[in-house]
Amino acid sequence: MVLRRNKRDRTGKDPEVASDETTNDGVDDVSADLGSATVIAADRRPLDETEAGADDVLPRLDLGGVRVPVLPGTEVRVEMNEAQQPIAATIMHDASSLQILAFAAPRHSGIWAEVRAEIAESVRTGGGHVDEVDAGFGPELKARVRSEAEAGKVTEQALRFVGFDGPRWFVRGVFSGPAATDPKKATVLETVLTSVVVVRGTDPMAPRDPLPMRLPREVTANMEAAVEDAGPPKLELPERGPEITETR
Repeated sequence: MVLRRNKRDRTGKDPEVASDETTNDGVDDVSADLGSATVIAADRRPLDETEAGADDVLPRLDLGGVRVPVLPGTEVRVEMNEAQQPIAATIMHDASSLQILAFAAPRHSGIWAEVRAEIAESVRTGGGHVDEVDAGFGPELKARVRSEAEAGKVTEQALRFVGFDGPRWFVRGVFSGPAATDPKKATVLETVLTSVVVVRGTDPMAPRDPLPMRLPREVTANMEAAVEDAGPPKLELPERGPEITETR
């Protein structure tokens, strides 16, 4: 599912942006105590909903566990699993993309170091190459992942993995395309990433459980209206047509 926003005044308000009476005072302070985890300044990581406060300058798409800013010239693609449930958001900008996933995490310890080691091991096991570097978001991974698109044809893709340990949540971002290797090409997507609002909620969750996501209310309303307008289903004989192959 693709949700596109082209040029729009950045002061425009989105009806899906939630606000409360708190302010974003202290946003530049470091995040909550996360034990041995690397602590990143709040202006260099996604925002917790308690930090976002009344920040409504950027239009954001409310996907439940995350509110994703939609900047001019970007597209937001909501990735669905086989049960047609949203599981991730991918932001497209020019020829680059950024996949965002959010998970529950322990209260007093981060999981990025552990997840980072697992990703690196997986890349190397698959025959790829990975380096750990310390950049603007702290420790991250620069990888070249090998995959076999078809029998006997192996390709490599450059990926950049970043992670953020927040208050009881963890966010992983994966850059691909030119933004994975060229910092200038990553500027817009990095702005999106550090402007994401994470809605952890208060329900108990096991570490690494994905934060629940949902489609925006206006999207589901449009889908329901389309079903009603279509009327009762009609029985038609199957006709062979174009075949679509889904790649995950």
